Amino acid sequence: MQPNNVFNLRRMQFYLQKHITDHYRFYSMSMLAIFGIMTVLGVLMILLARDPFNRLSDLVPFYFIGLFFGGMLFTSRSFNELGSKEKGVDFIMLPASQFEKFVTLFLVSTIGFLAFYNLSCYVSFKIIQSVQLAALDRKIEMNYDFFDNPKEKVYFYYVYVVLQAAFLLGATYYHKYSFIKTILSVFVFAFLVWCVNAFLVTCIFGFQHEFWKRSVPFFMVNKLEGGPISWHTTVYLIPEWLRHFYDFALKFLIAPILWTIAYFRLKDQEI
Repeated sequence: MQPNNVFNLRRMQFYLQKHITDHYRFYSMSMLAIFGIMTVLGVLMILLARDPFNRLSDLVPFYFIGLFFGGMLFTSRSFNELGSKEKGVDFIMLPASQFEKFVTLFLVSTIGFLAFYNLSCYVSFKIIQSVQLAALDRKIEMNYDFFDNPKEKVYFYYVYVVLQAAFLLGATYYHKYSFIKTILSVFVFAFLVWCVNAFLVTCIFGFQHEFWKRSVPFFMVNKLEGGPISWHTTVYLIPEWLRHFYDFALKFLIAPILWTIAYFRLKDQEI
């Protein structure tokens, strides 16, 4: 390993240590809150409501709600130092390049959060399972595989990665109330996409005797046909090659593009 690379790794390690030192209270409280909410809610449902969890799939909604909400909130805090002039100057003047700072916070908000969150969910599940077995003598059936049966479940994680990248980008633009502002930006962007799609679909199918009932923007249109007494729906899908491109973009393109934009936004940051 080249001496310069060693020095870069040491600078990243120094920045990581400083970042954790400055934010350990937030991280500790967040970790305890995530673990506590998952565990306490499950235990209370068992002990007070006497409502057992028959299958692992009963707990899955809690897992994904916590994953998305916690992950987005965690990521939105990545560059909050820039919201204060004093902290922002300290952040920019630290002896580490913007790339090293970006990579460090990227690893903390992605790998770091996912590792802790999944470990917390596992421990929480074991506690809930033990409490239910002791209180109600009921085991939880392991009927859910998070990555298989069907394999489409993995798309939850692809969507999570894309949203995490969007919130990381939002953290470079909004240094105060980043979580709320990024949520609003995502909704505004989604609304604009829907408006464009609605305009195009309306131009194609029109308003009168035959009209579109609902659609998935730039993917599917349900056209309502017939009348005035009987109606039937015809589903129109985009070509298969375009679906494959969407799939490829979701898996491999969108998140890296957002990460790259976030890095250059951070690189050009001024106080």
